Amino acid sequence: MRHLAFAFCLILMVSCNKSKQESVFFTADLKNYIVDTLYLEKDTLTKSLPQEFSFLDQNGKSFLIGVVGRRMYQYSYPSGELENTVDFEKEGPDGIGGFVSGNLITEDGIFFISDQKQIVLSDFEGKVMERFPLPEVPEERLAVNFSVVNGNKMSYDKEKKQLVLADVPFVLKEPNMQYENWVWMYDLENKLAEPLPFKYPEIYGQHFDDQELGIFSHTYAINDQIHILSFPVSDSLLVIENNGNRWVKSKSSDKMVFQKGTTEQRGEYLVFLPSMETSRYKWVLHDPYRDLWLRYTNIETQEGGEGKYVNKSSFIIHNKDLEMLGEVFFDNQKIAPFGFFTTEGFYLKLLGPSSDDYEEYVRVRLDLWGF
Repeated sequence: MRHLAFAFCLILMVSCNKSKQESVFFTADLKNYIVDTLYLEKDTLTKSLPQEFSFLDQNGKSFLIGVVGRRMYQYSYPSGELENTVDFEKEGPDGIGGFVSGNLITEDGIFFISDQKQIVLSDFEGKVMERFPLPEVPEERLAVNFSVVNGNKMSYDKEKKQLVLADVPFVLKEPNMQYENWVWMYDLENKLAEPLPFKYPEIYGQHFDDQELGIFSHTYAINDQIHILSFPVSDSLLVIENNGNRWVKSKSSDKMVFQKGTTEQRGEYLVFLPSMETSRYKWVLHDPYRDLWLRYTNIETQEGGEGKYVNKSSFIIHNKDLEMLGEVFFDNQKIAPFGFFTTEGFYLKLLGPSSDDYEEYVRVRLDLWGF
């Protein structure tokens, strides 16, 4: 009997230790997981390259394609050689519009949000293939703004020909608290759009007219059909899937201090003055190759003298089941907080003084962490 009791205690101890080990939350410097650097060439007409590229495989070759303004860049991967540039027209049959508030690069072409009126689909040579009217939004919305601002990246389902895009408020107003149709699923084949509805949590009634603490960020994973929403002062993510929703913990291990913005009347104009030093949870990035979710968190920004700033930011890392695994820290004045994924890792652009000939993107392998 004594031996049986001892064995039971031993099993219990091993089980507890294993459970404790599995729940360990890691923290580290992002630099520890940089494995190398990708150098992308610049031509004489280019001042700065985008933070984000799309990774595409075509005819057995890999490419990185990115857009700045109305110019497209195509690079061979992983060599980083500039293979092609295309300048899109502003007007005419192949015009993409005077005001482009976002783009998405896919195997089927490049989608542009044009002049808050339409979605333009262009091929990789600058020829417009099709145009789709933007979803009709009711007057109660107050001011429509289909955009990719604040990490609200579009998503595209190639098989179903469906595009997901967001209508992002410039600032949150009281009537917006009852509004639901912020994100839309657009059936391009039938030219029908349906909302993916959600409401702002009640706490955001305290953050009207704040351009930092009143703006949501959303991510939609096409393959998993999961919709994830990040709100600036919420230490959880709203997950919508299978016609239901739930909140999952996504809290920084560091202290977050939220500072409300203010407004100021200047003549006939109301000027919004958000705090640029406030902590805020930002967007979520999805790594489809390693099944990771990364929540970008801007923890603290301080003046560093001579017009410069010192920042502390992080990525909170979640696994496929959205369990928190750890957090890696970096300075968003040195490393861009928005990047892109390939089969070989996660790329982030280095900021600061750049060469006239190339720009640098560090390759990060968070999966080397060992979780």
